[in-house]
Amino acid sequence: MKTSRPPSLSLLGFLALGVLGACGPSPTTITLEQPELRYLRTQGQNLPLSYTVLDADGRKMMDTRLRWTSSAPEVASVLEDGTVVARKSGKTIIGVQGGRAKAALPLDLTILASLDVRAPGADFVEVGKTIKLRVVARNEAGHVIPDAVPTFRSSNEAVSRVENGELIAASAGTATVTATLGHLNRAIAVQVVPPDFARLGLNLTSYTFKKKGQSVMVQARAYNRNGVALEKVPLEWFSSNTAVVTVSPEGRVTAVGQGRAVVSVVAGRRRTAADFIVE
Repeated sequence: MKTSRPPSLSLLGFLALGVLGACGPSPTTITLEQPELRYLRTQGQNLPLSYTVLDADGRKMMDTRLRWTSSAPEVASVLEDGTVVARKSGKTIIGVQGGRAKAALPLDLTILASLDVRAPGADFVEVGKTIKLRVVARNEAGHVIPDAVPTFRSSNEAVSRVENGELIAASAGTATVTATLGHLNRAIAVQVVPPDFARLGLNLTSYTFKKKGQSVMVQARAYNRNGVALEKVPLEWFSSNTAVVTVSPEGRVTAVGQGRAVVSVVAGRRRTAADFIVE
């Protein structure tokens, strides 16, 4: 009759090491951090999460196997490495478990689809006046985002700036105010005029060119209610028919072809014009 021999010492040692390896450190604490990215660009965008796993001695554990879940998979799913995949705007809770350690992170995901910023009357605002800005942001489903607050930057804060949601006209001139929300930007053209700006005047009201290629400089001046000339009033020039005459930003009118055209100069809501004929 055969009898079984007891395991050798070397085999017992190997088994003991295996048991000790299986009983290595396990996660005690998992900490999740809120992502810095507030607004997402598109559905399906990845949003990596930052997290820390600690053992019982407070040491960081790397390459720990974790199990991730999402309370609302239709809003966002989560990959094995903790990357959140946005499906639509909405709320979800991302859960993670490793050993006996657990953590949860509420997420309010917003996929930013459009941004509309308006400043009614910004094209002609008097020095010292303010304009309440109108901001409407929408998600991918077309729903208004109620707490959307863009950041604003002015190309010339000496002329115009934004404070507490209001456009402030500081001094006469032009500026471009840019609103930024997430990945979207919207620009507003601002034209600030002196508070007593009343009318525009030209040095001529009509002119006839004898042939193509001739040009003449038209001078425009802004006046207040007392007829005193004003400086720093932004002017824009327009030709009613560029096939007849063109006009430069400085007011030089050039004959292009035979016919009749009207050259207008505009400052905000003030306008005046002169007639031109090319023979």
